[in-house]
Amino acid sequence: MISKTMCILFSESYTATPNELAEERTLATVPFGGRYRLIDFVLSSLVAAKVSNIGILTKEHYGSLMDHLGSGKDWDLGRRNGGLKILTPFAKAETAATRDRSKIDALLSCRTYLEENAEEYVILADTNVVMNIDFRAMVEYHVEKDADITLLYQNRNNPTYNGMVVDCDRNGRVIDAFYSAGQTHETQSTLLKVFIFKKSLLLSLLDRAYTFGWADFDRDFITKNINKLNIFGYEHTGYCAVINTVADYYEASMELVNTQVRHELFESDIPILTRVKNSPPAVYGFNGKARNSLIADGCIIDGEVNNCIIFRDVEVKKGAVLNNCIIIQGSVIGENAQLNCVITDKNVTVQEGHVLSGYPTYPFVISKGETV
Repeated sequence: MISKTMCILFSESYTATPNELAEERTLATVPFGGRYRLIDFVLSSLVAAKVSNIGILTKEHYGSLMDHLGSGKDWDLGRRNGGLKILTPFAKAETAATRDRSKIDALLSCRTYLEENAEEYVILADTNVVMNIDFRAMVEYHVEKDADITLLYQNRNNPTYNGMVVDCDRNGRVIDAFYSAGQTHETQSTLLKVFIFKKSLLLSLLDRAYTFGWADFDRDFITKNINKLNIFGYEHTGYCAVINTVADYYEASMELVNTQVRHELFESDIPILTRVKNSPPAVYGFNGKARNSLIADGCIIDGEVNNCIIFRDVEVKKGAVLNNCIIIQGSVIGENAQLNCVITDKNVTVQEGHVLSGYPTYPFVISKGETV
């Protein structure tokens, strides 16, 4: 059945959540884990499941997305038929009148793309989710249950979670779905924004959405149809991190220094693919020290790095001390600088002797290309 399945990915989360790292790029291409982008995880899971017809819906600032994906050859998606397709429904920058364009608006704009493809099932997925998904098993579950819609969820105890929660019966059918505003210490079945639809049903729901002015995908497509459609939940039991805010990003990044988390993400049956860049190995100077950190290739480490994620081509100069930091590609940390809980975007320069500090729940972020 996986051969009868296509996918549409959303490069934005379509929320109003501010994220400094996504101001000049799509959320899908926020750097993660030293050498990856957020989109690499769900895209690699799709490739592993042999889903080869994938459309990526963009919103704005999609230049970084096109640069990262190219023709899709690094994911074996550079094909004459099917493969990777960038869908750009909103080519103009946002204004006050268009800022609230929704996920449903985006799907309506690519209706022709859906109709032109022959696949029977459609996977809809956000790209800001760091996890390995067995899409083949999920599609098989969808077909076995004769479901109209199958949604992915995870049982989590997260007091700060703000989103949809589902309740399933013993057979896996969704019997209730509602929004949770957090402030609970109970385990909840939280929605992970991955869905499987019968394509004919999705097109029918899009017609109704256009007719009645639906604007909220979760509420209008899921909650309103619980008693009308066969909606089933598929549980994800492995590691998962949903990245919306900078705090989410920092927490998920710091979890990568945990050996168990790295093993599950990067040493599973689903290899995480990304754009290939040929760089020399990292070089450690006579004064270089690294403890409990991820250091990418092309780096020059002549200072002290503790519990950090260091991306490609970063230089940490003599006497610099970094604790609990995320230093993104091409940045330079000057001599004797001291950084704690700091995130630097690409090509940032921290000058000699500077002291910068944030907090784990509120890291200090330096924008792309800045000199401090």
